[in-house]
Amino acid sequence: MNAQNVTRRFFIGGLASFGAFGGCRVIGVPAGSACAGKPNLRFGVVSDIHIHVGAKGELWHGYGTDTLISSLEWFRDKGVDAVMIPGDLADSGIIPELEAVAAAWYQVFPNDRAPDGRRVERLFVYGNHDWDAWTYNQKSVAEAFPDEKERRRNIIGHDQKRAWERVFHEPYSRIWRKEVNGYSFIGANWANAPCEGINCKDEQGIAGVADFFAKTAAFDPARPFFYFQHPHPKDTCYGPWAWGHDNGESTRTLAKFSNAVAFSGHSHYSLTDERSIWQGAFTSIGASSLSFTGIPYDEFFPEGFENSSTPRPRCNEFDPFKAMPIRCGATRDGRQGMLVSVYDDRIVYERRDMIGGKSLGDDWVQPLEGAEQRPFAFARRAAESVAPAFPAGASLVARKERGKMRNGKETDVFALEFPAANAAPGVRAIYYNVEIVPKSGEKTIRRLVSGGYYLPEDNPKANAGETFRVAVDTLPASDGYAFVVSPVNSFGKVGAGLTAAL
Repeated sequence: MNAQNVTRRFFIGGLASFGAFGGCRVIGVPAGSACAGKPNLRFGVVSDIHIHVGAKGELWHGYGTDTLISSLEWFRDKGVDAVMIPGDLADSGIIPELEAVAAAWYQVFPNDRAPDGRRVERLFVYGNHDWDAWTYNQKSVAEAFPDEKERRRNIIGHDQKRAWERVFHEPYSRIWRKEVNGYSFIGANWANAPCEGINCKDEQGIAGVADFFAKTAAFDPARPFFYFQHPHPKDTCYGPWAWGHDNGESTRTLAKFSNAVAFSGHSHYSLTDERSIWQGAFTSIGASSLSFTGIPYDEFFPEGFENSSTPRPRCNEFDPFKAMPIRCGATRDGRQGMLVSVYDDRIVYERRDMIGGKSLGDDWVQPLEGAEQRPFAFARRAAESVAPAFPAGASLVARKERGKMRNGKETDVFALEFPAANAAPGVRAIYYNVEIVPKSGEKTIRRLVSGGYYLPEDNPKANAGETFRVAVDTLPASDGYAFVVSPVNSFGKVGAGLTAAL
């Protein structure tokens, strides 16, 4: 198949598309209000579900199927035609975990059917955990299967095809195509390389995408089609720094199709980060995670954030001297998913907290006519975005106290306390810049991930005050310091700061 660009028909309408939504805004509308009418297609999306089975077959707390089942039930009640999971079904990469996923699915959709008898399509693919997580969870896998031969038979990655067909009762292909309500879905399984882990760049786990697209049947140029894989297509959602992007093959392939919409997971980044949706030559969406929300720790290489880890190979240089613990494990209350509704003229993406059932922000509304506008291009949205703001009368409290660095050493630390920057409705501070200016010498900039950036706006954690700590002896020596704390949104727009001095 030759490279196929979307025809002019797909773009007709221009600015007229703003009126096609009956008053809805194109970029975002209040959750659940993205215009009336029955969609042509509706599907749910959850990624990185990480179902974990212990040595006795028990589902581990926090990694069981309860949230998956409740999510599937919500999708069912919304009348979905399909459910997509872009990888990491099984936390340790063993078949009993895959069987737990299947049991949850069939509990909600017996024989792949909704209660009214409609078929609900499974759109699942393997991720890196399904492929090789047994290698970094070797102890728990050995406990589950003390017999080596039995253990080998139960490791998904040793025979992905056999495991898939045994559990899901459908043929397995590395890359496959399904049609749902006249719309095409292309799923690509992780199948040929280990994950690079904490230094996860240019992942090789997805291969053969270009060859598959060259051989598959043509797509209807007047309709979007949906592609999904585990790692992010390189240089799309979240930007070029994103942890867990692939080696660029999917980006180069999908760039030939303006009507392509790609979904991916792997990084666990939050759907409250507006960079989760990107538009360039095609559209790319990071689907977050149903197990825990990750912190974009490598955005500011090499130091990272003061409350996250630093990527290799510099983590040993910076992390031991940070005076704040890593927050990643505290985000188990961040379990996210999406409901996607496809109409003739638009796609509506509803972002949802799958535990509390609340919205994570305005729905994204992608116009299908007038798509030359590319409303979700980063540059345009960054320019139009609103900087987060502290409440009127807010102040920064600075003090010097004793504390500990991560290496256990007790030391003097500066502690800064300030309220959440939540004064602008619908605008989040994803992180805070902390400028530390000695009386003599150059200023230092450190960064703090917001405590509740991944939660619904009305969640208490999203509105709680923040405390930043930094070890004094990691700063330039001085007999006095000034501090400026400024809130920053997803696109790097900085709000007015709070100041203090010691």
